[in-house]
Amino acid sequence: MKNTLKIIFTTASVASLVLYSCKESFLERPPLGAIAETSLSNSAGVNGALISTYRTLTGSNVAGWYTSAMNWVWGGVRSDDAYKGTEASDQGQLNPIERFEVLPSNSSINDKWRACYDGIGMANNTLNLLAQAKDISDTDKKRIEAETKFIRAYHHFEAKRNFNNVPWVDEKAITTADFKALTNDKNIYPQIEAEFKFAFDNLPETQAQIGRVNKWAAGAFLAKAYLYQGKYAEAKTLFDQIIANGKNSKGQKYGLLKNFNQVFQGDFENEQEAVFGIQYTTGDGTGGANSNKDAELTNPHNDGPTGCCGFYQPAQSLVNAFKTDAAGLPLIATYNDIDVKNHENSPTAFPDKGRFDPRLDWTVGRVGIPFLDWGVAKGSWIRNLANGGPYMPIKNIQTKGELDKYFVSGGWGQGQLGKNQLIIRFADVLLMAAECEVEVGSLDKAQEYVNMVRNRAKGSAYVMDGGKPAADYTVNPYTAKWTDKAAARTAVRFERYLELGMEGHRFYDLVRWGIADQVKNAFFAKEGKIRTHLAGARFTKGKDEYLPIPEYVINQSKTSDGNQGIKQNPGY
Repeated sequence: MKNTLKIIFTTASVASLVLYSCKESFLERPPLGAIAETSLSNSAGVNGALISTYRTLTGSNVAGWYTSAMNWVWGGVRSDDAYKGTEASDQGQLNPIERFEVLPSNSSINDKWRACYDGIGMANNTLNLLAQAKDISDTDKKRIEAETKFIRAYHHFEAKRNFNNVPWVDEKAITTADFKALTNDKNIYPQIEAEFKFAFDNLPETQAQIGRVNKWAAGAFLAKAYLYQGKYAEAKTLFDQIIANGKNSKGQKYGLLKNFNQVFQGDFENEQEAVFGIQYTTGDGTGGANSNKDAELTNPHNDGPTGCCGFYQPAQSLVNAFKTDAAGLPLIATYNDIDVKNHENSPTAFPDKGRFDPRLDWTVGRVGIPFLDWGVAKGSWIRNLANGGPYMPIKNIQTKGELDKYFVSGGWGQGQLGKNQLIIRFADVLLMAAECEVEVGSLDKAQEYVNMVRNRAKGSAYVMDGGKPAADYTVNPYTAKWTDKAAARTAVRFERYLELGMEGHRFYDLVRWGIADQVKNAFFAKEGKIRTHLAGARFTKGKDEYLPIPEYVINQSKTSDGNQGIKQNPGY
């Protein structure tokens, strides 16, 4: 059993969810029990509440699918990484999200908002209990406060990058009137920064339970918050510290794992590349209650490794991006000119065994290529070829060897995965740092960081086919000195596309770079020719970078005198 923070409900933690019952608030939690607040204002109650606060990172156990840090819908399907996949009729509320035609009444939009603010509300409960507890040492109080504020900042950050114009809610908001008075007319990044910095300044470098956030993970999120605002110098200073001195909660210095594919194997999930992740488990006696619910739908279908459900299928554009030239460098300007062959576009001449970055086949399942240790992937594993395309996700799928330790079958054929969900890993840190180095003019350092990631890809184990590489895998570092800032910026951004493909980061990257409209409209123009469900789709700049504020939030935010505190985002 992992020595992790157990993300399970206890009697005390469940009760702590209902301390504040405001029936008209978007922070409302349905009553689950009734224990007096005074009974929870002690060490046991506070620690139970903190565990439940960590539990909110899983999202899906709080407010439904598509709400956890996996972000396969919000960061993946909205980008050029992937299609929704499977059949058009299944989870049809996701179709307008994929086409950027979503309305404020969309149920999944509502769930994402609710997950963010339920997490914030649980953190606020914990802070209020902590303030009243008398049997906790000052040292432990400071640590608990820092852990809780980190999670509160994380949920506000998620709300900010998905909905942009969002309210900051602290522990002082308790009554219905308090919630109705909230407004979303101010930028909340200063509060997000302050909370991440408090966590960075007050958390220990190591934790007794490795699932708890430590100093350096908090620092990575603070630097990321700086980066999202274009504060490159501030982010660079912090990334420098993290790269030089950062360590995980086990005390291991941050670094890249030897092979790219190890990042996604359960046995390496808390090693040196893990900066922060959600500690999912199976085999813990809960029947899969602590598994990754958001990943249930993203497994290959039918007679594949799990049997359900065929969502989150890699896009043709992502597959094309892994082509390399004779020097082993990406074809940044021309990668999308010719499609990689597959069983849909070249049924008599697949799989394509051309020249690729080996990260391709650890990121995308291709029919005709070995799929982890499950044997050669089959076309029958794809639920609906016409709607979802010819590819399958692979990064988060369990190997056959992981079935006993990290996997349990669900009640309706789904696979419940117990491997952690990484939110930030060290390769991500290196590439964010590389962005900062480009923007401050340190192109040599940016190139060094990118080459660290590319050298790991070069040394990674190949997907094998009968003892031989399944394609001409060729990837190398950049050797020519970077001298052009614009070209360096493009190279760093493309490396994030390759390294972090299908990990839920891409759409947020496109938005913060200010190029989401260019990339998505080019994507729709190309992909609409082969995926009819994307034909005619259009991304509108100034609107589609962010989701609409849910309709029910707008309706509930009016004060008794008729003032509208929460206002809708532009264009909706």
